[in-house]
Amino acid sequence: MNFKYILAICVALALTACKADYTVHTTPDIIMFSAENYTLGVVDSEEWLEIPVSATKVVNYDRNIGVEVIAKESSAVEGLHYVVESNTLTIAKGKLTTALRIRGLVENIGIGEELTLTLNLVLDDENVSDMYGTRSEVSLQRCCKFDINNFVGYAKITSTWTMQYMNSDACLVSTELGADNKSIIIKNMFYDGYDIEVTFDDSNILEPRVILPEAQVLGSTGEAFGTIYGDGKLLMSEPMGYTSYFGACENFMVLYTMMYVENVGTVGTYVNIFEWVSDDEAERIKREGF
Repeated sequence: MNFKYILAICVALALTACKADYTVHTTPDIIMFSAENYTLGVVDSEEWLEIPVSATKVVNYDRNIGVEVIAKESSAVEGLHYVVESNTLTIAKGKLTTALRIRGLVENIGIGEELTLTLNLVLDDENVSDMYGTRSEVSLQRCCKFDINNFVGYAKITSTWTMQYMNSDACLVSTELGADNKSIIIKNMFYDGYDIEVTFDDSNILEPRVILPEAQVLGSTGEAFGTIYGDGKLLMSEPMGYTSYFGACENFMVLYTMMYVENVGTVGTYVNIFEWVSDDEAERIKREGF
């Protein structure tokens, strides 16, 4: 057996393996905000909210990053509308992410007020890419904890349905709690003897939704139109392309509805705005009208 030949092959393989071990990777180490825009729902002034910062490469050392607020491009004022925990962040060795932590000062943010702050990462040139940029715009939006009991009692409805078919701009209804504590029952919404149930979805505080869980009978076609169509039932369901929602701070609900008669056709899509009022205000409306 030619041992010299075998030895030569082994040496060649060993050298090849050594070269593979010392291959240099040149992936750039870019640091950026994980998104160019964020909306933060501020419910509690003591709650820390996080804005993620990411890197494209894992390294074996800590990376310190500076964060500055561009005041001239921001409507939110530090110390008045928000507090930043630290203007220096660290991506720990072996990690790809960290986060800037902010507390919104809810008592100084008005309901419906739009406040923004523009953030900029202070980085070494080798950590910056024109493709991603170093800025992110953050919107602060005041939100309130959802309490379904605020949607129980008397509500004023302003509806395009009542304007078109009931010769009235608004009406007063009463609501009561549903069986699952996530829904309410609107008693006699437009016509006596016909209640409507809706469900509240507060899983996303920035996009609270109202859901009609199924088609429901709103009234009779005879009462609505003065004649019988189809089976005589006027139905109400969620229309395609419209999202109903509620406001937990202001205690209102916008309910989009499609009215139709089974096997006859669609009457139309209507918007119904509910505003909950106190018992005293409800009594005044009963006496004096709107």
